[in-house]
Amino acid sequence: MMTVLHLTTAEQLLWANVPQALQKGWSVETESGTWRDSPQYRQMRMQLVKLQDPKLLAFIEHAKAAASADALAKLLSETDLQGVMDSDISELFFALGPAVVGKLITLMLGTIKTHADIEGIAALTTIRRSLYAALVSSPR
Repeated sequence: MMTVLHLTTAEQLLWANVPQALQKGWSVETESGTWRDSPQYRQMRMQLVKLQDPKLLAFIEHAKAAASADALAKLLSETDLQGVMDSDISELFFALGPAVVGKLITLMLGTIKTHADIEGIAALTTIRRSLYAALVSSPR
């Protein structure tokens, strides 16, 4: 089980509001990854994504109308990812990029009720960290 959250400074302020009983057993490391995305570059990645799952295909169709990282994160938070293959989820997060994942983390930090919620956030912070590493090393 992951026990480390890689949070930005702003996310750490939200984490500080989580009840101490839920914070117990979790450590926080500062996320310092940076990568400037653009709506055009994100749109290009979303057009190239190869997804199989019907839920994600529907998500992509709705996502075409979402103009901002905030709107995409909200849409993603309303999408049921249960049963979606890991390969599809990986493709989706790569297409969305670390900014959208960060917005999703922010949304989730405000709604933590259980340790399972925190485990989901931990997974997302690890995904974001991997996206930073992959996208920083890729040419545009």
